[in-house]
Amino acid sequence: MKKYLLLGPLLALAAPVAAQQIEIQARAGVGLSRFGGPDARSTSFVNRTDTPDLDYTNSPYGSRWGAGVSLGGRVERVGAGNGLLAFDLGYEWLQSRTNITALSISYPLYSSYRAGPYEADGSTAMQTHNLTTFLGIGHRFGAGKLSIDALAGPEAAYVFGFREKGSGTYNGSTSWSTDLDHRAFNRFDARLRADATVWYQRLGLNASYSHGLLNYQSGLLGASPKVYARVLRLGLAYRLR
Repeated sequence: MKKYLLLGPLLALAAPVAAQQIEIQARAGVGLSRFGGPDARSTSFVNRTDTPDLDYTNSPYGSRWGAGVSLGGRVERVGAGNGLLAFDLGYEWLQSRTNITALSISYPLYSSYRAGPYEADGSTAMQTHNLTTFLGIGHRFGAGKLSIDALAGPEAAYVFGFREKGSGTYNGSTSWSTDLDHRAFNRFDARLRADATVWYQRLGLNASYSHGLLNYQSGLLGASPKVYARVLRLGLAYRLR
């Protein structure tokens, strides 16, 4: 009789554990990126020097969306009551855009020569590589073949490989281009992320938005421009198990 009396509480304790399941997911899609903050610019101008490899955009941290690539893997625990706890690792190649409206020429190394500004067109992209980790807490809505996972939480990013790349024309039809590495004053970023996936069986449609909190140019001497990452991801997800 005592065995049966003990069996009831043990089954009650085991039920929530049995209700939990671990899922492994993979995702891939488009990463849309831009910079926000008071010093992110939708337009800028190009400075041309006597060394073409050193031509540069005056303000390459663009506030216009640019398209890149986003890849990731996720471990997600589905608990009792459909509560979710997820850990996501990702890699992203991102780029923001700045439209170019003018170009100036100066040869400061050996001359006081100045020319322009000339009217110009084209655009510059600030390209970055990002390694991200995301810890999300949320809930699964629905059940069966169709369900929705909603998550929110902190994201940490290591940002490297800063590169400015642009092209266009000025003064009618003369071409210009920039292609140079940038020194990163802040390689780490802390972000807040909202994430949603609509599932049909094992296939999902994923969307997420990350709002950067750390200034990418906080270490710049003689000035304090403020630019912050904004990242929107759209893609597909698949449950591996």
